[in-house]
Amino acid sequence: MEKVWRYTIDLPPMGTPRPNHRFVEGGKTITYYPQKYVEYMDAVQEQLKRDNAINDDFFEVMNTPLGVKAEVAFYVQAPKSQKKIKNIMRTTAPDIDNLLKAAMDSIFKGLKVKDSRITMVSMAKFQEMENPRTEIVLRGIE
Repeated sequence: MEKVWRYTIDLPPMGTPRPNHRFVEGGKTITYYPQKYVEYMDAVQEQLKRDNAINDDFFEVMNTPLGVKAEVAFYVQAPKSQKKIKNIMRTTAPDIDNLLKAAMDSIFKGLKVKDSRITMVSMAKFQEMENPRTEIVLRGIE
């Protein structure tokens, strides 16, 4: 039987930004992400906990011997100036790879199991007027 985990992040998708760097005494460098990104990751973590989404089904899928296939659909907020959607596909920023990294980093933050278990990915980026979100399906490869 196929092992599947489905989840919708009910927040507007956010791409992973470039990290900031700050030099401190002793010639050391501190690398950190902007506060807005940290808040996004924390909000995703809160939603996952509220929905009890990191459950036995999640770990069963993630521990499938041959890895995991991720299917991710990003529904990005269309510009407010746009009255209706002329083209459902979103071809402008943020880049789809940065959206994927932000979603996966947010889900796997603090877990022992890592997103390196994901061996296949299919993803799409759409424009959305009413309900920006990220829909994720993880399928165990057997």
